[in-house]
Amino acid sequence: VMEEYVEGMLFYTWLQPTRNGDGNNDNGGSELPSGRILMHDELKLPVSPEEYLGGLCDLSGEIGRYAVARGTKRDRDAVKVCLDTNRSMYMALKMIGRLPGNCNKKVNALSKSVEKLERVMYELSLMEMTGRREFASSMEDETAAAEGNEKGED
Repeated sequence: VMEEYVEGMLFYTWLQPTRNGDGNNDNGGSELPSGRILMHDELKLPVSPEEYLGGLCDLSGEIGRYAVARGTKRDRDAVKVCLDTNRSMYMALKMIGRLPGNCNKKVNALSKSVEKLERVMYELSLMEMTGRREFASSMEDETAAAEGNEKGED
């Protein structure tokens, strides 16, 4: 339950557009997510490090689904924020080394999410170059299947 809380709080914060001191959007009016990830001690409820890391890994699935939704609208900038976020999370978790509990399985799913988002960026580049109008990605199906397996293992 606490991992779901962490995931929800992280995604909510990540989605918020960056604001400057006067409350205006820092992204030049764009609705790009800030890409900000809450630190463990910024959460309002107490969670264990394992719960935080589990929620952080689960966040990559939400970000992946958001990326596909933005990709269908050809929002390359938003997809790039998604890829950069998942890539940064993956690198940070790999630097930690040995992770508690089932976090290693979740890091593998995060790695696959980074690969999928790289493919989405590639497809968007091809669409831009060829003038194609439809976005075709298998990420939605693969993400749903991975989440089904992941939820069953918790």
